[in-house]
Amino acid sequence: MLFLSIAYVVNAILLLLASLTDIKERIIPHKYVIAMLILNLTVGYYYFGTDAIIAFFSTLILCLILSVGMGGGDVKVFSALAPLFAFDLVYYFPKYILVLIGLSAGLAVFFPMLKILKVYWRDILPSSLYLATVLGILVYITQIYNIPYATIVVWGYIILSIILSKKIPNYKEITKKLGFLFPIYLVGLYFVDTNYFISNNVFLSSLIYVGELTLISIVIYALMGAEVSDKKAIGELKEGDILRDIIVLKDNGDVVVENANLIKRIKFLIDYEKGGKKDYKLIFTDGEGLSEETIKLLKELHKNGKIPNELNVLKTYPFIPFVFLAYLIILIIMYKMNVGYYVI
Repeated sequence: MLFLSIAYVVNAILLLLASLTDIKERIIPHKYVIAMLILNLTVGYYYFGTDAIIAFFSTLILCLILSVGMGGGDVKVFSALAPLFAFDLVYYFPKYILVLIGLSAGLAVFFPMLKILKVYWRDILPSSLYLATVLGILVYITQIYNIPYATIVVWGYIILSIILSKKIPNYKEITKKLGFLFPIYLVGLYFVDTNYFISNNVFLSSLIYVGELTLISIVIYALMGAEVSDKKAIGELKEGDILRDIIVLKDNGDVVVENANLIKRIKFLIDYEKGGKKDYKLIFTDGEGLSEETIKLLKELHKNGKIPNELNVLKTYPFIPFVFLAYLIILIIMYKMNVGYYVI
């Protein structure tokens, strides 16, 4: 299996080179993708036969379906890697490519989530302490009295509370202040029911609750519009920039600029893609970002006074470096588990 091992290493080198270019210029050179595709199809077909070709096309189709949040270069890279992982197909999809896509996405969202926490930690952490206190008390009560379906009710309240704290300032301030009751709750529960506190390891579970609730809060904040974005002048827009704004061009000549959160952008996209006769056109961006043609149109609209001088642009990070890191993790997993005929 020497050729397969060499192919894995060569792909790592090509991904590293593509990552460096993506960091510097925000583009993925075609020469790296083409080299990966030729190498992987050849080696994949040699070892796995037609499964390698099936893996390529199934991954390509899957990535095109997911392309609302994935750039064209990313689609090509995952598809080019697929034949090398054709040793384990799940419903025609290479299992380790699915893991690679998920792991890459997980690594990619880490920095935006960290940014949201950095900006909103004064709201998120105290509220998470309060909710962890409420959660701990409710769990204690439900276990003592054996209340059915209590977990669904409890977590429903938790999610609703996070949403309310984002929308209602007074409620947010109350939950932040109640967060200081967290240590009092721990001490009080210890003295009220020491056996329960020790046997259920309440201190550690409470810290885990705080971590989980902080993560859930960050996700909800992002969905409700807390994505990290910057104002950018029309003249400074570059190919690949992702607008947070949605620009509606009406047939009567009117132009509306709406600063939309993630949920609203997805809704706009779905409604627009449904087809049918419309009296408007949309300018919005997905994983591909702005094209030179769209930037030219935006400059023309600004010149005619239709849109403001600045638009909201999401802060993004080059994606291929995360694919490279995820690829290395996958190779390590394969080596440790001795799968995929992986030999060095």
